[in-house]
Amino acid sequence: MSKQISEVTRRAIIDLFGASGINWAGRLEDDDFLARLYDLTALPSRDFRYSNAAGDIHQHCVRNNDWDRDWVFYDPRFNLLRASEDEFLRFLCETLHPVVRPTPDDARELAGDFNKELAADGWQIVEIKEISGKPVFCARETGDRVEIFEEPTGWQKVDRQLQEMRLRLDTAESEVQYQAVGLLCREALISVAQEVYDPARHRSSDGTTPSDTDAKRMLDSIFDADLKGTTNEEARAHAKAAVRLALALQHKRTADFRTAALCAEGTCSVVNLLAVLAGRRGRLLG
Repeated sequence: MSKQISEVTRRAIIDLFGASGINWAGRLEDDDFLARLYDLTALPSRDFRYSNAAGDIHQHCVRNNDWDRDWVFYDPRFNLLRASEDEFLRFLCETLHPVVRPTPDDARELAGDFNKELAADGWQIVEIKEISGKPVFCARETGDRVEIFEEPTGWQKVDRQLQEMRLRLDTAESEVQYQAVGLLCREALISVAQEVYDPARHRSSDGTTPSDTDAKRMLDSIFDADLKGTTNEEARAHAKAAVRLALALQHKRTADFRTAALCAEGTCSVVNLLAVLAGRRGRLLG
């Protein structure tokens, strides 16, 4: 059963629009926005002159502009104060859609404001993909999936790939989609290996020079050179195991969330370690 969003939370979010002056319909007219979510021609009119909601909303919100800006939240035809959680959240996500709110920073800031209120009821709104470089959002319950924390490394390509990996992991539902997380893990490992690998210092144990896409050979060479000695034996073993785990998922036919999450965690672990070795974060002891 989905977690309930209280009337207290709903009113707090409604008040956000009034206090900030942000238009819930974004750059669209009210009727154009609502038509993206509802069949306005199937809903009744509040004005006897019109046969359906499409007519009276256009009249009062576009032609006359004589309804309060928060009218939609209290209109019984939409009943957003007491509608289902799915319907209420779908409305909020639509206010963030690139067609409605085309400036990504504005959309992300508003999503953050929503999340401050939704957190008390166990919900959050997250980015799931992009359209033409602009974020698209969906709602999910908090605490139902593993969170993989990672601060930016400063390697822009690596950071982008890790972000995409997290988004894919969060929305994956099929074996193929979980395998796709494995592909992103592999790409992130290739990218971070290319950033750190130095052929003059990192020589492979068998003398073979790795190709630009041979992440395992590059990373093994890095670990052998930069984590050498008995004091780093455990760290070296962990790093190599994480690489094997991450590279295995893309070929695993029984891929599921648990496996994908472990591989993603392993990938983040390797990237964190390499960031330390490269002097981008903290220092290794020993």
